[in-house]
Amino acid sequence: MAEEPDDPDRRASTYSYRDVRQFADDMLEVLARERIWCDEQPEVAELRAMLDEHEAEDIWRSLLIPADGEDLRAVEIIAEATAEARGIPLQNLPPVYLISRTSLRRYACLYEEVWEDPTGEEEDWTVGRPASRLAVLLGQEVEDYGDLEQSWLSATLFWGWYGEIEDAHQLEPGEDGVGEVVIVSRPPMPAAFVGVISHELVHFLQDQWTGWRLHDWYRDAETTDELEALRWVVEGDATLNELYGDTSPLLELLAGIPWGPESNSEYDLWYRAHEALIPQDAANLFAAYDQGSSVLARLRAESGQEAIDALLLDPPESTEQLIHPQKLTSDEQPIALADLERLQAELFPDTHWDEPIVDRMGEHWLHSLILSTTRFTTLARSVSAGWGSDQMALWESQDGLAEVVTWQIVFDHVGHHREGVNGLRTWLYLHADEEALADPDDPFSLYRWDGPTGAVRLVIEPHALWLVAANGPALADEVAGGILNRTWTNYW
Repeated sequence: MAEEPDDPDRRASTYSYRDVRQFADDMLEVLARERIWCDEQPEVAELRAMLDEHEAEDIWRSLLIPADGEDLRAVEIIAEATAEARGIPLQNLPPVYLISRTSLRRYACLYEEVWEDPTGEEEDWTVGRPASRLAVLLGQEVEDYGDLEQSWLSATLFWGWYGEIEDAHQLEPGEDGVGEVVIVSRPPMPAAFVGVISHELVHFLQDQWTGWRLHDWYRDAETTDELEALRWVVEGDATLNELYGDTSPLLELLAGIPWGPESNSEYDLWYRAHEALIPQDAANLFAAYDQGSSVLARLRAESGQEAIDALLLDPPESTEQLIHPQKLTSDEQPIALADLERLQAELFPDTHWDEPIVDRMGEHWLHSLILSTTRFTTLARSVSAGWGSDQMALWESQDGLAEVVTWQIVFDHVGHHREGVNGLRTWLYLHADEEALADPDDPFSLYRWDGPTGAVRLVIEPHALWLVAANGPALADEVAGGILNRTWTNYW
């Protein structure tokens, strides 16, 4: 290929399933050392003993220190400045708590005791589930390295967050909520937290503006694409309106407050942890802050802050609408896609399936999938730019013997479809270390790869692409062949 990787100095190669698995294995070694650290801490043993009589939430509360004195003064100054910059009056100051990085890390040692990994079979969740199973069938150790492990490593990070509003669904618009801001810092807080605190306080102001409904909207998001679009608006707005301690007049107001430094040496570890799971998920995590703020900055320059306020009240349903401003203006929606029950009945009339778990991944997820494997920014952009819609579905037979993930992608017109074919074919070759083969009986419509934990087929149709992954080559061939030979019409 003529195009060279855009960033040859990245921390780890993500070209193939072998690279990803090796990186995940390296991170599991780090986690093993982290668990040893937990077992060596007498304070952790005390916290674990408390689980016999106390809920984890009670233990968490016991570790939080309410901000007071100089720290509280600083938060109040930042809150007023943030409200003025954001243009939303501050109704009240949410409770602000501090927790040291060490205390948070010790608390994270309890996660394995009281929380289940959300990729487990017992957890009832939808968004992202088909993608995690697809990654497993592609050979990535997702089940061995999931949100549970990320929580362990995140416990070492320099950060803050704005917490859940309890019983938000019972609040009337305009009613006071009870959110809280938690800052990971040993008192006194470092001056670098001006940006962190203002970011979290913007979330508090957003909740005021929306009548305390943001948490409900997060819970109600039905697809990864819808959830990402909401995060781009919420996190993009907060990032765009962060304040900094070196700006006047905030600098003068905070000048007399003696904050101390706090090191941030383990940030890189946290970043690598996300890279080790599903590389495009790491890209999506940071996109909400980086690309989200860029999109909202452009919108604010064109239409004012009122346009962002309107998006908070009526969030877009797809990242496509945020990436392409004209589609946001015209309220263009993703195309409705496959009738999965009809597809199942056509392909497997005698097989009993659980109800499929369905997700829409979105334009940005497709972009980051291509980029994370090929590292060709031009290719990733050209493939995703014409995204019209997609539908990823996880099918599992009731006897537990068959597992299939299908991902249908359609494009806006024939030129974009051609780019999509080129990009997904390149992705498959590089992901499989160029071991993917064109089907000798149909070299233009079907590409095959049998990996270590599943089989993958790329099916090319005149108006769509299908990625089929199954837990066996024969099953993958049956699904791919059925898609190529289907006879019904009006499928999308």
